[in-house]
Amino acid sequence: MKRPILLIIDDEPDIRSLYTSIINRNFDFDIIQAESLESAKNILGEVQPDYVVLDLHLKDGNGFDLIPALKKVNKKVKFLIVTAFNHCKEKQKASEFGAVGLLSKPFETANFVEYITAMHKSEE
Repeated sequence: MKRPILLIIDDEPDIRSLYTSIINRNFDFDIIQAESLESAKNILGEVQPDYVVLDLHLKDGNGFDLIPALKKVNKKVKFLIVTAFNHCKEKQKASEFGAVGLLSKPFETANFVEYITAMHKSEE
């Protein structure tokens, strides 16, 4: 059986490494990383992720701008928004786009794992 593909999009290398480490300890996914909207769009030309962990404030734009492209390559894609900017408008917009949730940085590892588990279980 094919392993699910999880795409991590965050402009901080240490954060991408942290997410990868947590996910590898708890799940059996193929993980791909992108540091920008542009690099994520290039990846989407070759890969159809099942799950995405998406930072909102990237160096080359807003993570919300990538969601239509994600849904175009996989209409069933599940994504979690992770951001340091957790305001009502971000929560509302995440909900409108169909995110499984919006997790505020910094976060407890257990909360991150719960969201990834919820994303994965929704596919089973």
